[in-house]
Amino acid sequence: MTCLYIKNAAAISPLGGNLEEIWQNVLAGEVRFDKVSLPGQRAFFAAESKPCSASDITSYASLFGEAIHTLIADLGIEMPVDAIFFATAVGNLGEVESDIYAEHAVSAKKLDFTQSEMVFRKTPAMGPDTRYICVPTGCVAGLQAIGVAKQVMPKLGFKTAIIMSLDFGLTPLAFEAFYKINATCAFELELDCSPSRPFCMNRSGFLFADGGGAIFVTTEREENAPDPRISGYGCVSSAFHMTDIATDGTSIKVSIERALKDAQLEPSAIDHVNLHASGTQQNDEAEYNALIDIIGETLPTITAFKGNHGHALGGANMIETALTWKILRERVVPPTPMGLSVDAYPAVPPRANPEPFDGSTILKTASGFGGIHAAMIMEG
Repeated sequence: MTCLYIKNAAAISPLGGNLEEIWQNVLAGEVRFDKVSLPGQRAFFAAESKPCSASDITSYASLFGEAIHTLIADLGIEMPVDAIFFATAVGNLGEVESDIYAEHAVSAKKLDFTQSEMVFRKTPAMGPDTRYICVPTGCVAGLQAIGVAKQVMPKLGFKTAIIMSLDFGLTPLAFEAFYKINATCAFELELDCSPSRPFCMNRSGFLFADGGGAIFVTTEREENAPDPRISGYGCVSSAFHMTDIATDGTSIKVSIERALKDAQLEPSAIDHVNLHASGTQQNDEAEYNALIDIIGETLPTITAFKGNHGHALGGANMIETALTWKILRERVVPPTPMGLSVDAYPAVPPRANPEPFDGSTILKTASGFGGIHAAMIMEG
């Protein structure tokens, strides 16, 4: 069984500019959301990593590249790694749209996600022999990048790698696109809690956000090192529907079963679950049904961080992976995000305060358009 040992983790989200700040805000149950005003008197709910940036596409366009440099610096990377696995859903959409609105020519390269490699070349993480692998598979991209790394690193002799997922997609085009398919919450002037409400009866869609995260991994285990490890991965592409998810949870269940098999574990070994939990009616029901089918009616503790700071598309996976790493390192399960009832299913109760975590195995899930589902097992 091949494992990836996590030496360090980093993140940027609406809850903070680094992982420790985000973690402290999650422990406090903090939530972030605001109003983004766009041309044509259009307004949407959003959660911005840099407040008030999305209303100005020109200033927003540079945040994607800046975030890559910040995450690498926060990982403490000073020497080139063997490989970089970079995941995204919309790439640097802000830069492309900014050029279009300014009536600048847009080349095919700017629409090519793999061109993000050019940003990494300006960091200490990338040397002449560093291999760059781009995984642009939507909202599940971060976990899929982990899965690719887990498969290819030992086969190609890679010992060290950065796995990163990132999206700064709060642009006029993206807002309108998600609004058209009823994925996001409609703007309401008076709101007494976050519009992102995973596992709440009154959930109605996801809160569009931005940000991302990264982990620094190695295939070599240091003796007596307390590094959490990624021991299992599974993925399913069910091609169920362009945007919908089958609510019976069958495909999600298969991805979890494959991850458990890869980690050589039984379902009873799962001590905690960090769910994709987008806050849509379909996604939350599908994940709940998958867990009940695999684990049974009594579920372990569950976290759903999109209730704190929204859904950063492809970047969400790695923010959540970094926070999952913190759960194992700090031995604490964060509380339910402030103001959320979490009353949709009796087996998923709310937590008023942080709780001690004495387990060793965490299941992490992710889902994306087109019926793509992934699951990961992290142990520590």
